[in-house]
Amino acid sequence: MRVLVAAGGTGGHVYPALAVLDELRARGALSGAGWVGNPTGVEATVARQRPWIEFFPLRSRGIDRHRPWTWPMALAQAAGGLLRAVTIVRRFRPDVVLGTGGHAAFSPLVAAWLHRVPIAVQEQNARMGLSNRLLSRIADLVLLSFPTTRGVPRRAKACVTGNPVRQEVTALSPQLGDELLVVGGSLGSRRLVDAIVRAAPDLARAPGLRMRLVVGRAAPAEEVATALAQAGVAAEVVRYVEPFADALSRARLVVARAGATTVAEVAAAGRPAVFVPWDGAAGHHQHDNARAIAEGGGCLIATDGTALWDLGRLVRELWGDGERLRRMAAAARAVARPDAARRAAAAIIALVEEKRT
Repeated sequence: MRVLVAAGGTGGHVYPALAVLDELRARGALSGAGWVGNPTGVEATVARQRPWIEFFPLRSRGIDRHRPWTWPMALAQAAGGLLRAVTIVRRFRPDVVLGTGGHAAFSPLVAAWLHRVPIAVQEQNARMGLSNRLLSRIADLVLLSFPTTRGVPRRAKACVTGNPVRQEVTALSPQLGDELLVVGGSLGSRRLVDAIVRAAPDLARAPGLRMRLVVGRAAPAEEVATALAQAGVAAEVVRYVEPFADALSRARLVVARAGATTVAEVAAAGRPAVFVPWDGAAGHHQHDNARAIAEGGGCLIATDGTALWDLGRLVRELWGDGERLRRMAAAARAVARPDAARRAAAAIIALVEEKRT
């Protein structure tokens, strides 16, 4: 089976698609893998590190709903992207095209529809994004992470698989590590970094606390490391961490934004967490993502506003309560869907077989 992936922009879109490809490959069901994405995005790095994936560069940009004067240029670029996507589909000749949302998926999936190639859409969040809502109307299969996902079109052919998580994450030991892992998503979060620096005097009082802080593009790692060291916090500050499973394996507690893939991987690893949903996320979907874990007792939620000022005290109290952390870890694992990649792969195989008959 030849699978063309259309995914990019953030790790949250990229890694679920990669988990599905890995599962298909492990099953021996993959005869060819292609990936369409931005040549400077995280998707290009991920695909090019794997020689078995053929990468097709295609620049794309979203429509800024708050800046209507930019719409004509965005639409013109989308039209050009569609022509390029049509060429890619003709050249690669996929049996199915898998899109995981965002503007990177739009043109390739429309091109697949024009060529009557089966389409699968995967939605990570508890609230469906605009691109996936539109694409779900032409998709043959819609894979959902949550049974309560909001915004799914009525006629969409949907099934709940969970958010596909990489096998190296699901295989982690349930034994908690000895680090505080702080991560603001693949692009980083300046607000979260600033909150951690502000909380440093409190964190320095937590016995044995060591931190790994992933800043992404949000802040200079060296400056943040210096500020934490001056406050007495033992910290490793990095721009990016790969493999993420290694960072999770060392984590005793995670503080993170609540992007769907981060939430899914933290839960699958069985790590207690304080999630800080980003208020700027469309439809406040990060709040919905975090609630899905919080309702089972696997995490706490700190709001993006005044609660961030008290983040240090909250983390320090959790850090010192090993029994509570173990209960949260067990609760996180209980609500996780570690078999999501397997379920998604099986659904895609069934779709292709159905279309062949």
